[in-house]
Amino acid sequence: MENKTINLGMVSDVAKALQELNEKMVFVGGAVISVYTDDPAADEIRPTSDIDMTIKLATYSEWVNLEKRLLELKFAPNPEGHALCSFLYNKIEIDIMPSEPGALGDSNRWYEPGFESLQEIKIHGQTIRVLSAPYFIATKLEAFHSRGTDYRTSHDFEDVIYIIDNRTNIVKEVADANDAVKQYLKDEFTKILSNKNFPEIISAHIHPLMLEERMSIVTDKLKNMCDY
Repeated sequence: MENKTINLGMVSDVAKALQELNEKMVFVGGAVISVYTDDPAADEIRPTSDIDMTIKLATYSEWVNLEKRLLELKFAPNPEGHALCSFLYNKIEIDIMPSEPGALGDSNRWYEPGFESLQEIKIHGQTIRVLSAPYFIATKLEAFHSRGTDYRTSHDFEDVIYIIDNRTNIVKEVADANDAVKQYLKDEFTKILSNKNFPEIISAHIHPLMLEERMSIVTDKLKNMCDY
């Protein structure tokens, strides 16, 4: 999987460059999608050119100190970035978002509660922190609603379907998740299942050669996650 190798290579490079700051960051976004998949039959993942991270910052002064340290570590401000706190490192675009809304701008509502169930994983020898799968999916659905309403063309929704399709234990993980995120996912999946264009919005994100087999797998998982 070439794209997986490239994406995780970027993540590893950035984690290493962050030095001690890496322990405070949580990697989110498309660059880490593949760490949530364990199905050996998984299709190629989509490529991404940027890395998203979130961090807990209590005050604006903490951000000022963080920015100063990032500059020392050769992270350059990126005026063309997608977030208020955007940087470039070796041509890699990096967006850093606060875990909760405040002086640094808006945040994804599931970042902060997601900090309660973080997981540590190793990528190319570098340890990084990521959200648990249920919270990660919740952040993707929240991002989808903030950016548009077309399931068929959304990269956020594409990532949701990719994880549901290729993470073998996702149904149990959602069942065991915190009640708030579990209810949110149940409500979202119920809306998806009841969408009049359901077959189309799911098939748009599954490889045509795998559609017949994987469509039923995704549908069954969505239904099962709505039963809890």
